[in-house]
Amino acid sequence: MSERPEKKILDMAHERDKLAAVLSSMAEGVLALDTDGKTFLVNSAACNMFGINRERALNKHVREVFNNDQLDTLVKETLKSGDAHTLETPDLLPGETVFRLHITPIKGSKGSLGVAITARDITELKRLEKIRVEFVANVSHELKTPLASIKGFVETLKDGALEEPDTARRFLSIIERHANRLNNLISDLLSLSKIESGQIPLELKKIRLLPFINKLIGTFDDRIREKEHTVTVDIPKGLTYIYADKALLDQALANLLDNAIKYTPPHGKITISASEEDGQIGLAVSDTGIGIPEADLARVFERFYRVDKARSREMGGTGLGLAIVKHIALAHGGTILADSKPGLGSTFTITFPRLHGEA
Repeated sequence: MSERPEKKILDMAHERDKLAAVLSSMAEGVLALDTDGKTFLVNSAACNMFGINRERALNKHVREVFNNDQLDTLVKETLKSGDAHTLETPDLLPGETVFRLHITPIKGSKGSLGVAITARDITELKRLEKIRVEFVANVSHELKTPLASIKGFVETLKDGALEEPDTARRFLSIIERHANRLNNLISDLLSLSKIESGQIPLELKKIRLLPFINKLIGTFDDRIREKEHTVTVDIPKGLTYIYADKALLDQALANLLDNAIKYTPPHGKITISASEEDGQIGLAVSDTGIGIPEADLARVFERFYRVDKARSREMGGTGLGLAIVKHIALAHGGTILADSKPGLGSTFTITFPRLHGEA
């Protein structure tokens, strides 16, 4: 005995509801087109992704929905050949949003029913890929430059410069400097990688600020004296302690102090200060150095970004110091801010959330 028509209708309605539920829950945008290229299905994700009104989009040709010649061409090719295609394009919406579209044939028992378009926003993936490519290129360049110098001086020594003691000593000193630069670069890369990936668990400890900062300054005494800088510490009486990872805080402030010493002309003034406001503790390093142009300020925390590439390399910078400081601050749930004026100096401020018991 055959199924009753009512049961068939109920089963079909149930299957339709299941399909609708699946499509509604998908993160990818989905549009289905008939053999004329007109939409007969648009899911919620597609409506949100492209700002589409479902009722207005239904039964419209894909060209009317998106006004994109590439997509229109690929839909026609898929309808004609039955082959799937992929399109990556930033041209479906105003701005810089990039979408990856998969155009695939919909086939039934009696042949083609149309095409399905699935869409995914890959803007963030593209941004990360660009960062990765730039990072690899920068690392390669930063490694090759000192290696090329080392190789060149070694070859010169082998060709006879060893017979001239003064020249040999000068060349060996240059080789040592480049080797140290390589070592610093690799150390900074490893440090940044561990901090970014969370491989270094935070060991929050109660740190007495004044002795901690004075000890840090002491490690730079020779360089401070050499450039005849004046270093001042300004900590309010009521702000005695801070909770932080001691090793990471030391690394962050050391990087900032190192930059202040490096980029401040002789007889400069450097101030390390602390403040507390709105539940945040700020630690700032200020200098009377060369300063940073406003156009560069927003990028100084990027890996390998240098305001003055030649000057930075000459002074032994790896281009990673401020990126490390930024990620140390972020690891503590804090922030880092930069304020600078060319010729007047810079102030870098790390902020940390004030924890219970700090005073």
